[in-house]
Amino acid sequence: MVKRQSPFLWLSVAFVVFVAGVLAAAWSVSHDATLPSEAVPALTGYAWAVAAAAAALGVVVWKIIEFCVVRPAKTLAVELRAIGHGDGRTNIDVARYAGLPVLPEVIADLVAKLGAARAHVNDAVAIATASAETEKARLAAILNDLHEGVVVCNMKHQVVLYNQIALGLLHVAGQMGLGRTLFGLVSKEPVLHILDVLLHRPRNSLDNAPFITGSIDGRSLLQGRMSLVRAQDEITGYVITFNDVTDSVAALAKRDALLREVIDSLRDPVERLNNPVHDPAVASQDISAALERATKGYRSLVAGWWPMSDLYSADLFDFVIRRLENSGLKVTMTGLPIWLHGDSHSLVLALDALVRAIAKGTGADEIDLAAEAEGRHGWICIAWRGTRVDDDSLIGWQKTTISQALGGMTVRDVMLHHTREDLVEEAVDGVVTLRIALLLGREGQDRIVEAEPLPPRPEFFDFNLLAQAQAGDMGAVRLRDLTYVVFDTETTGLRPSQGDQIVSIAGVRIVNGRILTGESFNRIVNPGRPIPLESIVFHGITDEMVVDKPPLSVVLPQFKAYSADSVLVAHNAAFDMKFIRMRENDCGLCFDNTVLDTMLLSSYVDGTPEGQSLDAIADRYGITVTDRHTALGDSLVTAAVLLRLIDALEAKGIVTLDDAMTTLNMTMELHNRAQAFG
Repeated sequence: MVKRQSPFLWLSVAFVVFVAGVLAAAWSVSHDATLPSEAVPALTGYAWAVAAAAAALGVVVWKIIEFCVVRPAKTLAVELRAIGHGDGRTNIDVARYAGLPVLPEVIADLVAKLGAARAHVNDAVAIATASAETEKARLAAILNDLHEGVVVCNMKHQVVLYNQIALGLLHVAGQMGLGRTLFGLVSKEPVLHILDVLLHRPRNSLDNAPFITGSIDGRSLLQGRMSLVRAQDEITGYVITFNDVTDSVAALAKRDALLREVIDSLRDPVERLNNPVHDPAVASQDISAALERATKGYRSLVAGWWPMSDLYSADLFDFVIRRLENSGLKVTMTGLPIWLHGDSHSLVLALDALVRAIAKGTGADEIDLAAEAEGRHGWICIAWRGTRVDDDSLIGWQKTTISQALGGMTVRDVMLHHTREDLVEEAVDGVVTLRIALLLGREGQDRIVEAEPLPPRPEFFDFNLLAQAQAGDMGAVRLRDLTYVVFDTETTGLRPSQGDQIVSIAGVRIVNGRILTGESFNRIVNPGRPIPLESIVFHGITDEMVVDKPPLSVVLPQFKAYSADSVLVAHNAAFDMKFIRMRENDCGLCFDNTVLDTMLLSSYVDGTPEGQSLDAIADRYGITVTDRHTALGDSLVTAAVLLRLIDALEAKGIVTLDDAMTTLNMTMELHNRAQAFG
């Protein structure tokens, strides 16, 4: 609080000075030798009288001011402070402050308005509270009417809401206890895993997914579904709905045992009936058909109830790799990511178990994970260098228990739950691959069907940017043995010389013919200028998304380090390299890598410059395109195109990097001539 000196102090000082002046004048008169002696006493007495009268008048005025102004003002101040800190007063008694003109009426009006405002706020709070209580009661009624358990948690995994069904399913006596950790009720790992899956999903995909977990006491197996809770676009918690599927699993186990018994009991008769000595052809056919039906029915029963959702293979493999971080194994994600359909948690556990079993059984310490699409089905591929595995080892690996929390489920059970296909082993050129069949996910297919097709990015034919000498020592290396960084950029526009800038740059490595998906480079860049709407249509990157991102002066050196000693590859590379060349000097860099252009290489392979867009080439080679018009998505597709082109180039005798550079320069020359005479 600022302290101010009272004006009455200065009035008092002025009054004292006035009286002192009068007294000084009286003294001066009494000692003035020029005045007649008989006039001095009269003048002196007059001065003293004036001084006394002034002093008396000052005291009277002071008392009047104190009683009429000072004391009422202090009282009013005390009353106003009380009103400010209180909540009941809405007026003041103006008559008590009659000596203060105007001010009490103004203050009384303000106090009345303050009271009215407080009353309005209180009414609004009361209405909102009543409405919240009503909605709370409705929500409680809805939750209690549900046949599923419902638990709502914050991001610290503390229970903030639940229904009565949840108490029974989780075997909780009395109250669950708000603020209690969820992991005192259910197994922790499945919940954390499915939350991690949802948090890593793209923003425009579903924010819910099914999973299986168990109660903490091990008495129940729970089938649940988690949904994220968002408030103002921020994830604040999650909702879990769940059912007890313990009896369902038990019933399946009984049917499993029954079917196994039927199958085992029929195999021997079938073998004997197929013996020519017995020659019961009709009976043999009937029994064989029954056996086949029983086998299919059994597998269908096992697979029918397990909760599935669409999952991105890159996310799935990333979860596996993180689980194996401290295992001493080098697990690498390769190939193009695809959308699969399955139970993420059990698949992660099964892949983890298989990778560990492979390492232990074969001694392999470097293992690749990849996903491939084939028609309506997908494959998870686990590959390593070595020799084929004997059947006993394969059977033993599939019997590995992946989790006691999932009822002692084995790797084989996970496979049966998904497609009921057997594990497939392949060996090519010293590389052994185990293939697990899965269904393809619908989400990826839906994402690539756009409401309105995006316009193609114009091709950039400044091919002089790609004019390069032979590649030196690397020139004699076979194309399939080189290390590549396949990259792509997204920009604010098409004219770097007129100020357009990079807003995203991404790349992926190719080593020994493998796309190392797990070693990708992906950065959003702050271009330092607004992003036009016509460019946002292509890549979806908005001004809001780049506000807190680093500028190209930070990102480009990172990309230079990432691509060091590699051959750079891009589709329509002249476009991307133009943007990089424009900023090299500013960043103190020089991209002296050899650069290959898949558009020009494909033009050479096909013998025509027509139909060389990335989409058209990918379609010709049967490459699944996802996340098109994102820098990383286009980099992955271009990488897959490059591997197909290497095969096609080798068929035409283009084997080494020098061969490819000669071909590239020749194709550029043909394009330049075509433009010159076009």
